[in-house]
Amino acid sequence: MKVKRSLRVLLPILGACTIFVGTAVASNSVGLFVNGKALSPKETKLDHSVNIQTGITKDMVEDWIRKQGNEKRDYYFDGLSFEEMNVDGDSEPEVLVRIDGGVHLGDFFIFDKQSNGSYKLIFEKPWHVESWNIENFRADGMNPLFNIVTRTGGTDADVRESHLMYMNDSGVWTEAWKGTLKDRSVFQGKYHVAMGSYQFNDDNGELFYWQTEMDASLEDNKQEGDSKTTMKIFNLQQGKFIEKK
Repeated sequence: MKVKRSLRVLLPILGACTIFVGTAVASNSVGLFVNGKALSPKETKLDHSVNIQTGITKDMVEDWIRKQGNEKRDYYFDGLSFEEMNVDGDSEPEVLVRIDGGVHLGDFFIFDKQSNGSYKLIFEKPWHVESWNIENFRADGMNPLFNIVTRTGGTDADVRESHLMYMNDSGVWTEAWKGTLKDRSVFQGKYHVAMGSYQFNDDNGELFYWQTEMDASLEDNKQEGDSKTTMKIFNLQQGKFIEKK
C-alpha cells in the first residue's frame, strides 16, 4: 500500500516536470547562470539582450549606434535585437543588429570587430528587417551569402523583398540581387498582389526567379481576370546576379 501511495504522489510530479521540460524546449528557454547567479526568465528569453559567450550586451550595442549611426535622430532602441554571425569568413563573428520600429519602419546595422577589440559600423540601412539567414549557395568571393528579408510600404501597400548579400574581398557589404517576395496594394477598389520566389541552379550558378500577379475584388476577395506568371534567369557576373537577356 505504501508503494502504491508513493507512486500516486510521484507520478503527478513527474508529469509536471515533463510538461515543464517540454515547454522549455518548445520556447527555446534555457536556464542560465552567470558568475554563479541564476538569470531570471526575463533575462534568459531570446531577445538578444546579452550574449553569454562574448559578453556583448544590448546597452553596448545601443552605445555603438549612438556614436556611429548615420542618422542624426533618436533610434527606437526598445525594438532592438542583435545576433553574432560570421559574415566574412574570418575568425571573428560580426554583430548583426535590427531595430523594429513598426510594421514598415526600422533600421539594420552590421558591426565588425577590430584588432583592438572595438566594434566598427560597416553597414547601415533604414530597413525594417524581418529575418536573415545563410543561403545554401557557394561561389568564389561571396561566401557566405545571406538572405535579408525586408518589409516596406505605406497606406494600402505592403512589400516584402529579399536581398541576397555578402561581404566582398574589400570588406564591403554587397548586394548581389534583390527580388520581390510579396507586393500587395489596393487601387480603385481592387486588390493587387504579386508573389515571388527564387531558386539557385547549383550546376551553373544561375538564379531562377518566378513571380505571379493577380487582381481580386475588395468586396469578396474573388479573383478578377487571369493570373500571370513570369520567370527570369539571372547569371552570376562579377559578384552580382544579372538578368539573362
